[in-house]
Amino acid sequence: MKKAAFIDLDGTLLDSEAIYQRFWKVALKLAGYDRDKADTLKLRSADHEAAKAYLSSVYGPNVNVDEIRNIRKREMNEWLLTHEYQLKPGVKEGLQYLNDKGIACYIVSATAKSTILELLQKYGIRDYFRDVLSAKDVKRGKPNPDVYLKALELSKIDASEAIAVEDAPNGIVAAYRAGIDVYMVPDLSPNNEETRAYVKGVLKDFSDIRNFI
Repeated sequence: MKKAAFIDLDGTLLDSEAIYQRFWKVALKLAGYDRDKADTLKLRSADHEAAKAYLSSVYGPNVNVDEIRNIRKREMNEWLLTHEYQLKPGVKEGLQYLNDKGIACYIVSATAKSTILELLQKYGIRDYFRDVLSAKDVKRGKPNPDVYLKALELSKIDASEAIAVEDAPNGIVAAYRAGIDVYMVPDLSPNNEETRAYVKGVLKDFSDIRNFI
């Protein structure tokens, strides 16, 4: 019997990952790097150390990750002044299904908690969630399991009683390392050799969770 669902935000509930990818490329170019040399998909949900390790492997040990990240935030925030995200298909239906089954829903995201709460309210899904956890509030972010372990501690349940719903490898691996069954909602990449060993099921869209839980 599952008691809790730990759900990622970007790319899982909101179509925001494509925007992140766009502005990682913009930031790399503005910082003076060859933007096409890096696979920015590897930066999805990655904590600072994981991002630094990857970008260093591409651009060398002197790459200025903080500068790139700050440019990305600046350019993306400016874009968001006149644009907005959309909910991914089936989000409200899937969340309502989990609520109706008595499964407590939590956001477990790499995004800052204040931003998560603002977005949940803006897109009309705040009331589906019992609480919000940000990887910025633990020692190590995704793909490390810390934020998922914190979610288990907060919800006072065993890993076997939880599920995680993620769209990208770093989040999938983080949940798996915490011992949680992971369901994938593909966004910018499919379930492939990078994720297949960690994923319990693949959803057509978020509402498809009703066919697995």
